[in-house]
Amino acid sequence: MKKYQVLLVVAVVFIVPIIAAKLMLHQQWYQGGVTNRGQLLQPAVTIAEFALPQTWQLIYRLPTRCDERCQGALFNLRQVPQAAGADSNRLQSVVLVSSDNSAATSLLQGVELRQIDTSLQQQLALLEYGLATIYIADPHGNMLMAYPLVTGVQQILRQGKDVLRDLKRLLKVSKIG
Repeated sequence: MKKYQVLLVVAVVFIVPIIAAKLMLHQQWYQGGVTNRGQLLQPAVTIAEFALPQTWQLIYRLPTRCDERCQGALFNLRQVPQAAGADSNRLQSVVLVSSDNSAATSLLQGVELRQIDTSLQQQLALLEYGLATIYIADPHGNMLMAYPLVTGVQQILRQGKDVLRDLKRLLKVSKIG
């Protein structure tokens, strides 16, 4: 009889934690930690125009009139690749402009300008966070993360730090670029 009691105790010691963990996950009592600061796009959206081998991109669509949020986004697009240090050669900031856009060129120094056609603009507008967002795209053209624009100097600086932190993590674990 003693053999069966020991076997029962051993079984309980190993099985009860598994059942408790399964119950906690199933009932959603546990909220796992999130390490990303931006909004993860689920599922990632692939746009072939953004596929550049060995290059991660920060993408922003320039509106016709550049307000405080737009200026903050352009500031972050210029600063984040510089702050990336040794990984800055793997990053590129891209500003998408339409043909009717006449933004000041002083705001656009240090970033690459690309003309955007209406179909691509509509495709970006259909994304969950729309056009007023900084997006991160991987070398395959997958839009992975979004950072909706913010106002205020402190929030703009915090957003730049968040983008940099997420990008450094992505570049560190990336095998594609």
